[in-house]
Amino acid sequence: MELQIKNLGAIKEGTIDLSKKLNVFCGPNGTGKTYLAYAIYGLLKNQIHVGSNEEIVKNLVDNKKLNYKIDFEALQDYRKDLISNFKEDFDSLFGIGEVLAKQFFDETEISFRETQEDFDLKLIDSNFEVILSLRRVNLKFSKEKNSKVVLIEIIDKTISNEDINVLNFYLNSTILSLLATYPISSTYILPVERNSIFTFSKELSISKQEAVDHFHAMTSKNKTAPYELLFKKTTRYPLPIKDGLMIADDLAETKKNTSDFFDFATEIENELLHGKVIIDSDGEIQFKPDKAQKRLLPIHMTASIIKSLASLVIYLKHLAKKNDLIIIDEPEINLHPDNQLVLTRLFARLINKGFRLLISTHSDYVVRELNNLIMLSSKKEEVIKLKEVLSYQYKDNEYINKEDIDVHFFDYPKKKTGNKQVVIEKLKILSSGFEIPTVNKTIEEQNEIAEELFYALEYAGNDE
Repeated sequence: MELQIKNLGAIKEGTIDLSKKLNVFCGPNGTGKTYLAYAIYGLLKNQIHVGSNEEIVKNLVDNKKLNYKIDFEALQDYRKDLISNFKEDFDSLFGIGEVLAKQFFDETEISFRETQEDFDLKLIDSNFEVILSLRRVNLKFSKEKNSKVVLIEIIDKTISNEDINVLNFYLNSTILSLLATYPISSTYILPVERNSIFTFSKELSISKQEAVDHFHAMTSKNKTAPYELLFKKTTRYPLPIKDGLMIADDLAETKKNTSDFFDFATEIENELLHGKVIIDSDGEIQFKPDKAQKRLLPIHMTASIIKSLASLVIYLKHLAKKNDLIIIDEPEINLHPDNQLVLTRLFARLINKGFRLLISTHSDYVVRELNNLIMLSSKKEEVIKLKEVLSYQYKDNEYINKEDIDVHFFDYPKKKTGNKQVVIEKLKILSSGFEIPTVNKTIEEQNEIAEELFYALEYAGNDE
């Protein structure tokens, strides 16, 4: 699934292939990396209600399974509506008013790059198995390669009348949404503000903020009619932060779900956090250190690395599904260099377990470790022998095939003087990895300065 972006904030144009297992955004500050990450998240989180199909639901409920023939024309209409509706929601996506949204994003264009024929052929050629939940109803969607039929199965044994009502309302839209954004089943984001979301979730509560907004609306000189408040959108927070706060508000319920990737979350706890992230019965996050297991620390009393990664651990324990896209803005935040290397290796394990990952990074440690993981994927005999020597550092599934990664460099064109818009350049991936121009330049300049100072200090005449 390829997206084409034009005139998004500082960005003039760019293309992102989300079918890649790993997309890396890099480049100087203020070049639109977070804007684009938010835009991708907003587009993929957007769902359109297309009406019910009671006949499909009845057949599914009666037989516990259903062969759904893909309606390619309906899919294309759905994809067009996704783009159209998304452009109207920039205010809620970025947490700004409608006037500012129109001012900043009126010329923004986002579109699916594939032609209808290309998309149809890719979907027919695909094979997948996805489990999704519609309220309390768990459904398995599976498709075989070269087939135009999706098998839908009800996992639950009993279905209530309320469940049937839910299926009537959501099923048709869910099918189209799943197929329209193939190969991504759902999306989860960890914005740079993730440290604060769980730490201050009660103070930043969405319901509390909406109550405050409604109070001001009712008591201001220009009073708002009560029925208008029901449809009034809050733009206090950008969508990624708002969604994070909604998860934080509902942790007591979230903990009841156990994801297939619970054990992988435990690996992160063991290798990086050295303790367990726990949700208590009241929905509060606590941390149990390995070295003091009788103590339970509230999240605000923990180390910054725990605050930074708690949301990823909770997602993997309770919400994660295969084929999810995980977006992480600056994963290196609050991590010592050695832990940045461990986290990068964990990313390789994530994508090799069936996830897709999009990260934005400024870390040379992360970049260099990505390059090591690309080199580790080589089938050359010398690399295989060296991999055995390095087995104490790298696990078998810690590698990245160069075909599975795209690296996007965000920067202002240097040749065009006066150009005020960023162009996204796709960097070349070699068998040895990739280089980020601005990072390498900064390191080289710093090394040169350090060498000159060192020689001046050690070998110049003694003036003291």
